[in-house]
Amino acid sequence: MIVWNEDLATGSETIDGQHKMLILYINKLEEMLENTEPSPRDIRFAHSLVDFLEQYAATHFKYEEHCMECFRCSAGELNREQHAHFLEFFGRFHKKFQAEGFSVEAFQDLHRMTSAWITSHILQVDTQLMPFAGKS
Repeated sequence: MIVWNEDLATGSETIDGQHKMLILYINKLEEMLENTEPSPRDIRFAHSLVDFLEQYAATHFKYEEHCMECFRCSAGELNREQHAHFLEFFGRFHKKFQAEGFSVEAFQDLHRMTSAWITSHILQVDTQLMPFAGKS
């Protein structure tokens, strides 16, 4: 379970709000995966999570990259590179998901990867925006 705290703050209320929403979805996925026999409702949630992650990546990453560029944040290039790696991973997952459908194992892998990536990325890269952004 990922717990939001001020160590994850970027200085941008918009970005932090988007991160909180992402964390909420990832935590809900973790709760769902505790049941080894997901209900049809759980499987619908998994489908909506894939849609959400795709839309999230498309909009949030662009916004965050734009903020780093506007504020001339020194982590801007690293941020773009890490976003590209996440998009590659997610693209492979999404393609496999479309071909094979839902499986608990695949979503456990998705959860492990996204949880680790989100925490690491926010703490090591996104928080570097703090001195530049103030409160935006």
